[in-house]
Amino acid sequence: MKIRIRTQAAALFLLSGAMMLLPACTRVSADESRDSETPTPVSSSQSDDAELVFSSLDIAQTNRGTVNINGYDRHFSVTFPTSYNREEAYPVVLFFHGCMCRPTVNDEGVLRYLDWSPRLEPYKDDFIVVRMSAFSEKKPEVPRAPEDGGARGMWFWHKGFEAERDDFAFVHTLLNALQSSSDINIDPENIFGVGHSSGAIFLLSYVLGGPIDLTDAGLNDTYSFRAISVTGGSDLREGIVDFKGNTPSTLPSVFHIQGEQDQGLWFNGQETGKRGINFQEFANPSPPTIIDGLRETVHGRTYSAWDENTPSNPSSLQRWAEHLDLEYSGYEEYSQYYLYNFPPVTTSENVLIGMRIKDCGHGIVVDQYQSDFFRTFAQQDGDFRAFDSEISRDTAMRFCGNRR
Repeated sequence: MKIRIRTQAAALFLLSGAMMLLPACTRVSADESRDSETPTPVSSSQSDDAELVFSSLDIAQTNRGTVNINGYDRHFSVTFPTSYNREEAYPVVLFFHGCMCRPTVNDEGVLRYLDWSPRLEPYKDDFIVVRMSAFSEKKPEVPRAPEDGGARGMWFWHKGFEAERDDFAFVHTLLNALQSSSDINIDPENIFGVGHSSGAIFLLSYVLGGPIDLTDAGLNDTYSFRAISVTGGSDLREGIVDFKGNTPSTLPSVFHIQGEQDQGLWFNGQETGKRGINFQEFANPSPPTIIDGLRETVHGRTYSAWDENTPSNPSSLQRWAEHLDLEYSGYEEYSQYYLYNFPPVTTSENVLIGMRIKDCGHGIVVDQYQSDFFRTFAQQDGDFRAFDSEISRDTAMRFCGNRR
């Protein structure tokens, strides 16, 4: 592999091996280059000509970067943990935003997602944080419905986008590049993902092998997500975002978190236990069209999050349980949520947790729980006793709210 480091003075260095940072870029004291008016662009290239390009790469800031996919720049950012030592490998978590599809959202509005957010504080000490943007100038400048071409702030996982699968190549290329970088030193055994809404469905599609029409992408061939957490209407889509012929044999553990009043999903039918909620009242449009227990939408038939009355019925959680060799064993109720438990049938090492948050809609705030879920794998070797104690009690934590 050849690695290229460029300076604004157009000096060019070709190095062998992993990416190396210029000392002026990252190895600086607090009063030096961080406030420099002339940042030093840095790029890392792979043998397939992919480059990770940064205007600067500093362990003390969030660093926006780009990688060219099929002639178009794709955007991401990297933030190092406060404890970062490039001689050590760190767990990495990739974040996928929801659809930024409203006409009032301009290009920079989509890209601002890449900047650091106070919501990410639970990750700051011990995770490399990579925020992913769906933005691409290849996508329509004026937002449209998915069936009419989509939007620049939309992840393209949908059926009918057979010629528009760059989003999958983007993630795959980035993960391969990160694995070969010594300065962004990720632990390939501890790759995690967080997705909300459209980003959650895309993340689900990715770990399940991508769309069936995706050929020669090599998704999950040299890496795999160890665990993911999804929120915001992130249910499986029959035959599209689903378990199918191209689904890899190695699957992640899953923390599936949903607000019970989310219009983008549903918990099947009229609840006869718990609080007696009719979940179909929250669907948009209401009432939803239900065929064979699945909700009919313009994006395909959608599994319910969970069937409150008959857990063995097809649902997103039940589908995950079957393929992770887990089995539903009951629920626990706390002041703000329900937990659905899925212990292993035999010797499965995967974990599946369903969380239904009371009185919340599409936007929920669960970052502390998500980061601690990932820590059980990265730091505690899958010992869930501390995490189980954390979530198995009432809390004053606020869950309902907008994501940023």
